[in-house]
Amino acid sequence: MIKKIILGVALAGISNTYAQQGTASPYSYYGFGEKQFRGSNEIKSMGSLAVFSDSLHMNTLNPASYAKLQATTFSLGASYKSTNLSNANSKEKTTSGSFDYLALAFPAGDFRVAVGIMPYSFVGYNIQNTSKSGNFTQANQFIGEGGLNRTFLGLSYKISKNLSIGVDGAYIFGDTETSATTFITDNGDGVPLDRGSRLRNKNNYSGLAINAAVNYEQPLNKKMSLFATATFSPEMKLKNDQESILATVKADSNLGFVEIDSRITTDYDEKILLPMNYSIGLGIGNHLKWFVGAEYTATQTSKYNNFYNYSNARYNDYMKIGLGGFYTPKYNSFENYFQKISYRAGINYENTGLVINNEEIKGYNANIGIGLPVPFSKTMMSNSNINIGFEYGQKGNTNMGLIKENYYGVHVGFSFSDVWFKRRKFN
Repeated sequence: MIKKIILGVALAGISNTYAQQGTASPYSYYGFGEKQFRGSNEIKSMGSLAVFSDSLHMNTLNPASYAKLQATTFSLGASYKSTNLSNANSKEKTTSGSFDYLALAFPAGDFRVAVGIMPYSFVGYNIQNTSKSGNFTQANQFIGEGGLNRTFLGLSYKISKNLSIGVDGAYIFGDTETSATTFITDNGDGVPLDRGSRLRNKNNYSGLAINAAVNYEQPLNKKMSLFATATFSPEMKLKNDQESILATVKADSNLGFVEIDSRITTDYDEKILLPMNYSIGLGIGNHLKWFVGAEYTATQTSKYNNFYNYSNARYNDYMKIGLGGFYTPKYNSFENYFQKISYRAGINYENTGLVINNEEIKGYNANIGIGLPVPFSKTMMSNSNINIGFEYGQKGNTNMGLIKENYYGVHVGFSFSDVWFKRRKFN
């Protein structure tokens, strides 16, 4: 079935109706959707590096980084993306937008505690294709929507001046619904001649995930330090309660479909893999003025082959390489606001691990961004800031009937840092 989708896709059904869906990628057909970046927007602007950490921003990719936070930190973000989809025969434009994260971290004695929620993956596609047989045309429609969320509780501890560790425990949950409808039309005009068939799958996912990290910082001199980070997420599994509905459908007056009879089957407690993931990063800089770092991330997605069976698709292991950093001219300037702005940039390259028609689905992403300090008064700046970023990227190609995605986006984040829960000495 998926071979017909990829080879004959017309892209006609993908539209702006998925603006709230978080994705409109045909590749979200696979697995439980297109996985979302789970870091803050300021980190995304620096090449999505887990290795970076400072005392003002939460890096939710790296739970060991919480140990650096000196005050209670509240962080939230959202993004908008426009995507041009194309294959050898047609083009289509679509937009998507999403809430990205909501997180809070605070000191608790010698520990730092973090809590938050963010999307984990999105499913969002509407694909139509046709194939002719004599005077008749078989039309197929494939629709998917929904997604998974990730809520987490993290704990971090500074073992020594240079070394810290941390762990996040996450609960992943959500629902997706996919359908495949087939019907016969006359001369390809899109109007069904008679009844067709539809298979709908409703999936309800839930399960736990763990992400552990270690940070090491070694001063090289008074103005520069070496940063090193490693993160690790062990292999775990999600529970999936699935309901499948096979139905006969009939076209209604609005060219939609009405199910006129159906058969329902259920499969409770099916297990879906969350593969092992790790990253290793190195960086150099002064966290108050500049930083540049690089990182390698890998996920054992080849094990998906034991859980998903596609006629012309398989998985290799996922791999990503990122490079990025920032520069702040003068963070403590009292005279020039623009010298206090942080300027960020980063790039990354990834092999998604997904292989369709023997073509690997690869991509790249480039980001730039700025961090704008929030004024506390006419003469002072607070420890809070607004972070704005811009991205451009590409995924996939048009070989072997596949789809290429060219996208650009805007992401905005807010980071508020202040001392909470501190007993006042004077009223």
